[in-house]
Amino acid sequence: MQAFQEDAEALKHNFLLRGFFKKRGYEDAADSTKDEIRQLPAAPASREFTLEDKTLFAKPDAARLKGEKELKPVGQFLAGNPFGLAVVAALGSAKGDTSQEKQLTLARAAVVRDYLVNNFKLDDTRVKTIGLARQAA
Repeated sequence: MQAFQEDAEALKHNFLLRGFFKKRGYEDAADSTKDEIRQLPAAPASREFTLEDKTLFAKPDAARLKGEKELKPVGQFLAGNPFGLAVVAALGSAKGDTSQEKQLTLARAAVVRDYLVNNFKLDDTRVKTIGLARQAA
């Protein structure tokens, strides 16, 4: 099993294959769960931002950001106002494989969180992520 993990890690850095991981927006799916919370806080939010995935991400099935400028008001608000907990929630579609949707929503939330933490003065321990599935209509 260790050898398989080492081979998989080597593939991520392979000249021919590393573009796949870059286009996807994340390398390791485990990275997307390190700041995950299991459920949204019960307390009402002091401010909510709703952004469309079409404007934020390069492709419907990827977590690579293209609309960083859309996140500027969010980052400025968080940097300029004290907060206890900020949650980046990504909402998935009701179509398709639920495990893939869960992985994609977690990855998208993690990518947005990382962008906010890396580009604005935020306490990274107070910015968490959650991936949510849409309910079928």
